[in-house]
Amino acid sequence: MSILIYFILGLLTSLLFPPYFFLPLGFIIFPLLCLLLDSNRKNKNNLHIFKNFSFFGIGFFISYLFWIKNPFFVFEETKNFFPVFLLLIILLSLILSFIFTIVSKLGKRIPLIFLIPFMFTISEYTISVIFYGFPWFTFSLIISSNEYLLFLLKSFGTLISSYLIIQIFCLPYIFLNTLNLKKEIKYSIFFIVLPIIFLMISHFYFKDNNLKTNTIDLEIFQLNFKNNDQSLTPEEKLNIIIDNIKESTASMLIFGENNFPYLLDDLDLKILKDSLKENQVLIIGATRFENNKYYNSLINITPTKVTYFDKKILVPFGEFLPFRDSLTFLESITGPHNFSNGREERIINLSKNISFIPVICYEIAFYWKLLDKLNYKSNFIINITNDFWFGNYIGPYQHLYLTKIRAAEFNKPIIRVSNNGISAVIDNKGSIIKNTELNKNVKFEHKLFLQENINFFNEHLILKIYFFIIFLLITFYYLKKNV
Repeated sequence: MSILIYFILGLLTSLLFPPYFFLPLGFIIFPLLCLLLDSNRKNKNNLHIFKNFSFFGIGFFISYLFWIKNPFFVFEETKNFFPVFLLLIILLSLILSFIFTIVSKLGKRIPLIFLIPFMFTISEYTISVIFYGFPWFTFSLIISSNEYLLFLLKSFGTLISSYLIIQIFCLPYIFLNTLNLKKEIKYSIFFIVLPIIFLMISHFYFKDNNLKTNTIDLEIFQLNFKNNDQSLTPEEKLNIIIDNIKESTASMLIFGENNFPYLLDDLDLKILKDSLKENQVLIIGATRFENNKYYNSLINITPTKVTYFDKKILVPFGEFLPFRDSLTFLESITGPHNFSNGREERIINLSKNISFIPVICYEIAFYWKLLDKLNYKSNFIINITNDFWFGNYIGPYQHLYLTKIRAAEFNKPIIRVSNNGISAVIDNKGSIIKNTELNKNVKFEHKLFLQENINFFNEHLILKIYFFIIFLLITFYYLKKNV
């Protein structure tokens, strides 16, 4: 019976995330988890905790990541492999339950209102970095539909925001656990109210420092080319691209990931350059072949110059096959060739004073790998993607909302161009200014205002250290009181 309760709680937890956002559920789910874990800890049964949270994880991930089965149905020859997606669900569930069991054992004297958020945050971080990393699971997504709450990301970053969100959801448990009521209220004041005060101060600071410095006239092209569509030949696709370029009067034209239908070569680049007007910039996704290696690339083209960025964070079993020599039977899923990791710096300079950060597809989820000392002052981000692989409902929306939280966290506008949608212009607060619908062939223009945006990203590490030290002090205090 207990595993069924945990499984249902896992399913309900997925409803806090996009595209659902049933946030009041959080004030029921997390206090219940505190009560259930408290009961398990009193029984001192670690195996029971591991089993229960394994089923919580399965309930959560099978609902939250159900879209992962969709890529297997794109091509006929991969349909029989779709149960493979269950292996990822099971793996993620085991990681989560293992962390909960270990942390619960080590922190058995720590009040659960502190421990539950810590467990989820540690799980989120571990899943983000273990093996090839999968930072799709972040509780920061819960606030991605609320532009005001997104300011948490700007001030605190992804992990600390996740902790604070879960901590707030756990607050009703304080009143259910009257034994430590006064102590836990003091903790909440110190660990929740103070950060909120900091948030309000920083919000006032940001409002006075976002000054418009320049503009760029954009045109975004969502071509909706189907991955498995045989109705258009590569030549016809290229003609559509060329016609759109010739008709555009914008200064920057942006197409989606891998929209260019051929393996890119010098002749193709000349055709594209000759289609541009003077002072126009074309950005398009393409596959490059160089030195016997394939690259998933963002190409930046002007009438006189070509620069590019090659994708650095590749999708295992999508863009490359780990241990290919031993797993040849999976080549029908990944294809006969691996893509290679790019080596170019993640920055493209448009002029002396204007630059952008290129991001391809789900790289946008890897928040700690996108900004560095070379690009954190860049004016904006361009994220090209092809969400055809994500299906028609949950996946594309989760991907869009991940982009929204990056815009808020980095304090930079993001131009998101998806082959099939959802394309969007997102401002530096995480608000969607303009967007398209999914699976539509559409284009639109937008005047992008560039700003002198102060970015707290370098300070997020200091905040993580601060929160970790505070947590250690609280842990030490409670351990000492219970010796």
